[in-house]
Amino acid sequence: MKRLFCYSLLLILLSSQGFSQTKFKGIVKDDREKLSLFGAIVSIKADGTTAVDQVSVDFDGTFVLTTTKTFGTVEVSMNGFISKTIPFYGKGNESTIDLGIIFLEENTVTERDIIVTTSSIDVIKDRKTPISSSTMRNYEMREKVSNKDFIELTSQMPGVYTSRVGGGFGDTRMNVRGFEQNNISPMIDGIPVYDLEAGIVDWANIASMNDVASSIQLQRGLGASKLVNSSVAGTFNMILRDANYDKGGFLYNATGNDGYRKFVGSYATGLLKSGFSANVLLSSTSGDGYVNSTNFEAYSYYLALGYKKGKHDFQFKVFGSPQWHNQRMSNISLSNYINRGNGSGEPNYKYNRDWGYLNNEAYATKVNFGHKPLGIFQWDINFTDKTQLSAKLYGSKGTSGNTNFSGGILGLGWSDFVDGNGQVDLNTIYSFNSGQPTNIPYYGVRTRSENYNGQFINSIWDGNLGGGFVSRTSGISLLSEVTNQTFYGGILNLSTQLTSNLKLNYGIDARKTVYNKTRIVNDLFGADAYATDYIDAPNDPAGIWYAINTNNTALPEPLFDFTKKNLGANPVDYKYDAKIAYLGSYAQIEYDIWKFNLLAQGGFNRQFIQRVDYTLANYAESNPGSGVFDIDNNSSNSTSELPIDGYNAKFGVNFNITAKHNIWANAGFVSRAPVFVTVYSGLNNDINPNYKNEKFKSIEIGYGFRSRSVSLNISAYSSDHKDAETPYYTPELGNFGTTSGINRINRGIELDVTAAPIRRLILNGTLSIGEWKYSSNAIFQDLRPDTNGSLAEPSILLIEDQKIGGAPQLMASIGVDYEFFKNFRFGTNVKYSDRMYASPSLERYDPNFSVYKENATFFKNPILLPDFTVVDAFASYRFRINVVNHIDLRLNVNNIFNRKYISESNSSYEVDSPDPTTFDSNTLTGPTFRENGNVYKGLAGGNNAFFGLGRTWNFTVRYEF
Repeated sequence: MKRLFCYSLLLILLSSQGFSQTKFKGIVKDDREKLSLFGAIVSIKADGTTAVDQVSVDFDGTFVLTTTKTFGTVEVSMNGFISKTIPFYGKGNESTIDLGIIFLEENTVTERDIIVTTSSIDVIKDRKTPISSSTMRNYEMREKVSNKDFIELTSQMPGVYTSRVGGGFGDTRMNVRGFEQNNISPMIDGIPVYDLEAGIVDWANIASMNDVASSIQLQRGLGASKLVNSSVAGTFNMILRDANYDKGGFLYNATGNDGYRKFVGSYATGLLKSGFSANVLLSSTSGDGYVNSTNFEAYSYYLALGYKKGKHDFQFKVFGSPQWHNQRMSNISLSNYINRGNGSGEPNYKYNRDWGYLNNEAYATKVNFGHKPLGIFQWDINFTDKTQLSAKLYGSKGTSGNTNFSGGILGLGWSDFVDGNGQVDLNTIYSFNSGQPTNIPYYGVRTRSENYNGQFINSIWDGNLGGGFVSRTSGISLLSEVTNQTFYGGILNLSTQLTSNLKLNYGIDARKTVYNKTRIVNDLFGADAYATDYIDAPNDPAGIWYAINTNNTALPEPLFDFTKKNLGANPVDYKYDAKIAYLGSYAQIEYDIWKFNLLAQGGFNRQFIQRVDYTLANYAESNPGSGVFDIDNNSSNSTSELPIDGYNAKFGVNFNITAKHNIWANAGFVSRAPVFVTVYSGLNNDINPNYKNEKFKSIEIGYGFRSRSVSLNISAYSSDHKDAETPYYTPELGNFGTTSGINRINRGIELDVTAAPIRRLILNGTLSIGEWKYSSNAIFQDLRPDTNGSLAEPSILLIEDQKIGGAPQLMASIGVDYEFFKNFRFGTNVKYSDRMYASPSLERYDPNFSVYKENATFFKNPILLPDFTVVDAFASYRFRINVVNHIDLRLNVNNIFNRKYISESNSSYEVDSPDPTTFDSNTLTGPTFRENGNVYKGLAGGNNAFFGLGRTWNFTVRYEF
């Protein structure tokens, strides 16, 4: 029904188009060798600037373009050539105009810039802005995305590595130049969408961005953004289509492996004579997932309305992507993958422990959900052709969250309850929680007793409710960590060309963000109620006191479907607001003289951080000293606003040696305020006394070459990142520890090249070589006090000169795109990755760290993971219905040779380390992994790993009109 509605709506819009048409035909060649210029773009521009109709030149140089416009200009353009415009006055009534042979003059400066009309979006200008960047336009995204996450498209850019991690929809992780994605600043239309509370990047809730973006640009290193944002590794700018996007629409249908299905419908009016314009898109995506039990469902919507008249350009945009998806989040060892295989010794790459059966029905226990729509209002005033004021207001209000187990049974966590297939044994958990005799691993048959008022009460703590004896009988529950997010702000930017050589941008950036964090109950698995709260009370011998909220016996609807979730359920365990107010100002100067382009930027910002706790207030006000409080009380305990300053400065210069050669360099530094969870350590209002701003310094040099058939960029960078801090968090304890003083040096070389040596053939390649390591030891501080209320002495983590893991330090790729005959293309891309190290938690480098007994599992070096090569391929055919409409058919096959490879690991056992499955903790002896034969491809079988996806495929049909 939804698809029928979309088809009907788009056909009605299509039927409103006029029937009076003018047809242009001609041939496009270069003026020197008189060769046909395949791929040149022929556009109709009614107002001289906006393309309303467009077509590309065929291999024989010919083109046919039909328009309903009766006057305007025909523009012929191609990278590497000077554009040519031809005015026309159509005769109407299906007239045909033959433009003959159009010769274009070669211009070795390749136009690779993204065209934006507002000064509030920062993009790289080729051979002018001294920043490393890679750009992908909408047509490239729609061709290459297949059934990947859109963020995976960046893996073909130099210096970028992406991993699907557990394999869930939207869970892809991005690494740039060896920096984790929390050091990347994602922006939508120039608006920062970085999570200021936890420092995470949430791709899942913008997973349909490739449908609505006109282009995406990754600016590596310092980036060109004027805002004082969070970027130290790069800026990832996703630019939405304007309302006056080219007139036309499309219908898109895709199918793929593991039940993948996608439908998209879109239509744009183009810029109407009245000055109004509109652009609308609807999509739905679903599938079963490549990994077991990683089903997903997502929708997206986009509406852009515009009005452009004279000096004023108004744009209003709304984008949203509600979704839910099952995940694979738990650590799985290599030996466990093998044990769940078919007995051949090969791992079961699709194995997922995070689900099971309850009453013979499949039940996913790790689910991510969310819907965080974004609204943007933009007003650009062009006072003159040299001065523009851009005002942008934006806001978002939405919810996201994920499910997690909580509690335990007789000292065992949920991961100890697995059935013979390695899935969560939910029936056993249910049996014990509800007081039935149950066979418990290591304990035999046990029966749970009522632990409060004749009821079976679950909690986050393993202990007797209200008593001091810890009996490890809290029961196991499924809870959701929920974030209700609200943010709004504005950007005001004035851009003015002071002289013919000097351009100035300056402005202010203000925003307010509130994250409301809590937990709610999903499933008690047979228990009667949940203990809502806990707190360390001075008068409680056990340090724990519980209050029972009997209302929680009426559970909310499952959160697995965003259309059904009930977020009004009573919160449990904690409820607080993280408030961050931000005010920044900046200035940018561009100075062009002779062949030099100079760029300087500087900015300062102040953040005001505040925490509001809705549990501590009632504890302090209503029940002083008792430890009993009601989480649903409306009173709160708020900290004062804590001001933290940040600033940055950048400088760069580009020199165009000739029309083909240019060199450039940039340098700068950033002082970044710590994220909220670093300042407030734990689920309370206590402030981390040791928090610091992170410092980042970078220097980079580069060389570019442009000719008619070759485009080449090479750059070398050196980045110093100091005073980073990583909190260690659980929903029960908050930040129970923190590692500070993390200093690192990332250096490397990057190369990308595109070449068209012969007609119909396009080659591209990238090379990235890095040397990333920690430059000093770090410090781990356990924030859990002992029985005397004192903290343990900090531990020194021996990480100096250790390699930084998480991404290959050597990557190389080569791609081929060849048109065998008219409208039929075939291509492939090969990417090789090597020198990738594991990335274990840094506290494992504490020489006093122990799991079995002292020093038994101290990691001395990060292990080196096996290298791997992945080959993707595609075939496409364009079927032309007429000069305007066409159908594109495309088949994408990713990892065509089904290569099985480890995409990342968070542990670092060596093959000669003791195997924990046979280690004797009393004698401190036992065979090693090697001696036990517990080795896979040279790696100890005890290492956790996530595997890359095997062969996947996707077939799409796209109708454009």
